[in-house]
Amino acid sequence: MSAIDQKGTTMLETMAVLSVITVFTIAAISLVGSMFDMFKQNMVVNEIKEIQKTITGRFQLEGSYADLFKMSVEDLKKEKLLPSQMFVNDGIYHRLGGEVTISKPDAGEGYYNVTFNDLNNRACLNLAQVEWVVNQGSDLMELKINKDVYKIPVSKNNIEPGDANALPMTLNKAAKSCGDDDNTITWTFQ
Repeated sequence: MSAIDQKGTTMLETMAVLSVITVFTIAAISLVGSMFDMFKQNMVVNEIKEIQKTITGRFQLEGSYADLFKMSVEDLKKEKLLPSQMFVNDGIYHRLGGEVTISKPDAGEGYYNVTFNDLNNRACLNLAQVEWVVNQGSDLMELKINKDVYKIPVSKNNIEPGDANALPMTLNKAAKSCGDDDNTITWTFQ
């Protein structure tokens, strides 16, 4: 073999090695990105759980959330009713960047709404299926995903267990309600 032929073989080998390294690098970057996305999804799930726990704990003895609806973002921050990382400038945002609002539902002052906006499909599916039942009861009364409303099966709602719009949420119900992007979920807690 001449020196020229040997250099060509080495060049081909080098190109093959670089191609393999490139493929592995792209796969690693994709894996890290996917893991970071899952981490942020889990953080969003933890945010709604923490909000529910702190707000309910703070106002439950009063029997009304009337004072909650009068609070500004600054008041919510001072009372530490929301995770500190959610306060950005003068607003409240979840880890995926969408706005979070707390409002009074039609049901009255014995209830409150927490709304997460701008959720991607995966976040919508994960948040829709958060389990709220504790000791055979739940503070969650209603879950609205985009335009679909699901309620706790109780006689005053005229909803029976197993009805299409009865909680608990199933993957099939969540998949039907969650769009590809730009989803909104509203939880109504008592």
